[in-house]
Amino acid sequence: MRHYRFWAGLLSLLMLMSLPAFAQGAEPLQVIGSGIVNSWIEVLAEDGAQSALQIESVGTAAGIDEFCNGDVDIATSIRAATSAERAICGANDVVFSEFLVGHHILALAAHVDAPAACLTSSDLNEALKPTASNLSADWSFYDADMADLPLTLFVPADGRIDHMILDSLAAGDGLRKDVELYADAGAALAAIRDTEGALGFLPWSSGLAGDETIALLEFSGNDNGECAAASVESVEDGSYGAALSMYLLVNRARLGGNEQLADFMRFVTDAVNAPLIEAAGVSAPSQATYELNARVLADEEAASGDLAGFEMPPSLSGGLQIVGAASAAEVLDRVAESLNQGNDSLEITLNFLGRAHGLERLCAGEADIAVLDADLTGGELDACADSAIITRPAKLGTQATVLLGNAADAYTSCLTAEQIVSIWRAESAESLVDWSMVDPAFPAARITLFGLSVLDQHTDILFQTARGLRPPVRRDTETDFDPLYRAAAVGNVPGALTYMNWRDYQRVLANEQANIQLVAVDAGAGCVTPSPTSIQEGSYPLSRPASLLIRQESLGAINTQAYLWSLYSDDSGSILEREGFVGASRQDLADARRDLQGWFAEADAMSSAATAEDEGEAAADAPAETTEGDSE
Repeated sequence: MRHYRFWAGLLSLLMLMSLPAFAQGAEPLQVIGSGIVNSWIEVLAEDGAQSALQIESVGTAAGIDEFCNGDVDIATSIRAATSAERAICGANDVVFSEFLVGHHILALAAHVDAPAACLTSSDLNEALKPTASNLSADWSFYDADMADLPLTLFVPADGRIDHMILDSLAAGDGLRKDVELYADAGAALAAIRDTEGALGFLPWSSGLAGDETIALLEFSGNDNGECAAASVESVEDGSYGAALSMYLLVNRARLGGNEQLADFMRFVTDAVNAPLIEAAGVSAPSQATYELNARVLADEEAASGDLAGFEMPPSLSGGLQIVGAASAAEVLDRVAESLNQGNDSLEITLNFLGRAHGLERLCAGEADIAVLDADLTGGELDACADSAIITRPAKLGTQATVLLGNAADAYTSCLTAEQIVSIWRAESAESLVDWSMVDPAFPAARITLFGLSVLDQHTDILFQTARGLRPPVRRDTETDFDPLYRAAAVGNVPGALTYMNWRDYQRVLANEQANIQLVAVDAGAGCVTPSPTSIQEGSYPLSRPASLLIRQESLGAINTQAYLWSLYSDDSGSILEREGFVGASRQDLADARRDLQGWFAEADAMSSAATAEDEGEAAADAPAETTEGDSE
């Protein structure tokens, strides 16, 4: 165990930023857990002159285990706490909050003429596995036709965190030996620029993302064709896996009684201090995470450690019926597949035949959960009321289709819903070829469209304001699944237009794409620009909510409870974010789980009361026992 002189040096930084001073002469804060996260804290502390922090590096699991005894202020971790660890803390009455405080992100950097735009985990394994040493010296690992392009690998030296991240992406014990090991990332970057066929693995930063002298490759960690660029946002939504995130678990009871601890956490969770966090060698969290962290710090009810009340049963059997709209179908299906693994007697039926059919079945008592893609209107639950079926609503989030136009085209800064449908519908390929045909006030500039397939859900949302059947997309639309390509194309072509989901638009922003504009939409209430607020409240016309309507009686069933708890887990939240859902943040999911706990408890209490009542009636109806002589 080591004591670090911490606060004076950090205090001088904080005073420059007009933050409150830390307490002097206080007992050292107790910090235990991950050596990686602790090393980051040490960097912050190395110029200090006051002993106020006591750090012990025992690893994430052992640190959380000790933390759950209740005698430690902060546990440091390279992952979120598991449900088992939350249960241990809960059993010891240790309520804690979990804060995501930074990331180590590995960038895949190549020579500017690299033949690849995205590498999969299989690609990396072929290139880096130990058995590839002195055998695979060209780009044939990526494309068999690239055997003439020599491969030079620049790999961080052993002992660096980015080396550990890279090693985790390749099978086998360690990495191939015939690589160029570097200790200085700047020198490695210069070598990658100058070496044809170079592929290097560097610590990512926003500055690196804007460097046009190299090719920054995307990464597909699941080999499913879904590539993601390195960014804080893509790490946090789970789409970019070449990263390691850092967490602090803070004891709420000790936080409330220790102003020094409170000051430290205010420092860590204040976005103003992001440059200081990054100067310590990590990427600061996203703005959304900073906002979440500040909310959790200020609100004891937002503590995540109190969510251990539901324990997933060791086995499940029986059935669960889910019906309704196909919104969020991917995450709903994945949760079902996850629960079915190892539970052969469990049958989860997903029947997405539309909202009306789902409500009909739910109100007939034939389904447990209905999925909705629009808010309920008056009278839609009359059938449920007539059948004495009580329901509970639960939000999942809202998807939106956003449009991007060329920044020089003032006429596309706001389009009506009718114009959007007219532009993209199939028959417009002949009738609307330039913008003056859309509106005589528009210039006679050629319409150029970049989009997605007709089967994509965001194409469906694009047309949701159309009356009658959804029209097919015009055939002269250039389809491409890469939002960065589509955005770049729009930025380079006057009169161009494209669409994508909100998450992909954030990727475009992170890529610092020039000469584009976000298109506002007017559906009769004026021009509304898409934003998290306008999307979630539904004022942005091209948005579609996904919510559940749960039968109260079903909330008492363990199958329903297990499914809902899994659906609102952070893992499922990552899938929702990748699908472009807004309103599915870690805090949104934590709030939902808190509601679920209350609903489960209420349903269990109602079930127990009903059972007791039935047993009482049965006892009252039973014939009285007789003894000898009673018949006389």
